[in-house]
Amino acid sequence: MNSFTTGGHDVRRANAYALRLEVGIPIGRTVFSTVHFASVSGLDAAVLQAAACKTAADQKDCVIAVYNDECALAPDRYILLFRRSDGVEAIPVKPADIGDDKPLILMSEDRARQFALNEHGVLEEHPIEPATRRPRALRHAAERIASVAEFLGPLVCTGGPLPGDVFLDSRGTVTTMGGLAA
Repeated sequence: MNSFTTGGHDVRRANAYALRLEVGIPIGRTVFSTVHFASVSGLDAAVLQAAACKTAADQKDCVIAVYNDECALAPDRYILLFRRSDGVEAIPVKPADIGDDKPLILMSEDRARQFALNEHGVLEEHPIEPATRRPRALRHAAERIASVAEFLGPLVCTGGPLPGDVFLDSRGTVTTMGGLAA
């Protein structure tokens, strides 16, 4: 869920956990989920290819928060690595809010597709809901993630990796820490 940095390590972890919570995956207990959450500074073809291979091997989709540089405190964009029968598809997505009491969904940047977790923790593609196309849906999602990340920050501040962390580095190396799946 974090790139190999020290300065933004905890901030990125808090953002990843916040997104994880807001899409409907609880933290702090073992739950089945087929989604990893990762982050990286600067995404290129080599890193994307390595992450796609890891996604296919682990049989888990992956949401990658892409940061502009090592000092960035918030992601610039998100990429969903979505498993398909013929491989892994890389889809630029944005979290969207479809209602206060509902988990966030991931909407493709072209606003043609949306993805949400089902009751079994599996990410599925659904028909696009008109509410997700509203600009405020994106703004509210960003506010929810930021608010939860701010709350979680002190709780996940360790300076080092935690079980379940997924790491991507600038060479495309993907590693995971032992323990809970992220």
